[in-house]
Amino acid sequence: MLVRVRDNDLWYLPGGTIEIGETDEEALVREIDEELGVVIDCETLKFDLRIVGPALGRQGDVELNCYKARWNGNVTPRAEISEVAFIGYEQTEIMAPAIKILVDELQKGHHS
Repeated sequence: MLVRVRDNDLWYLPGGTIEIGETDEEALVREIDEELGVVIDCETLKFDLRIVGPALGRQGDVELNCYKARWNGNVTPRAEISEVAFIGYEQTEIMAPAIKILVDELQKGHHS
């Protein structure tokens, strides 16, 4: 499941910047609620993998800390999210650069 923001052409993961004093997990729970309107089941939250790749629309790299978890609620685009969709692994031409790296790693099975 990927998102588009403000009608950008490329798709990427929901999430955002960790605020001062927040853990990665706290930021994830907050951002997913703000952007998708769903609640992460913290009891099932588990780190999966970290990806570093080119940032979308700016110089430098972005670090993607990816987790697995169960969630409750109905996914609804909120905040800056314009659209949510399930994008197949083969559709890399519409993915942000770091997401292409993530998809490659997922296909290789280099994650928990």
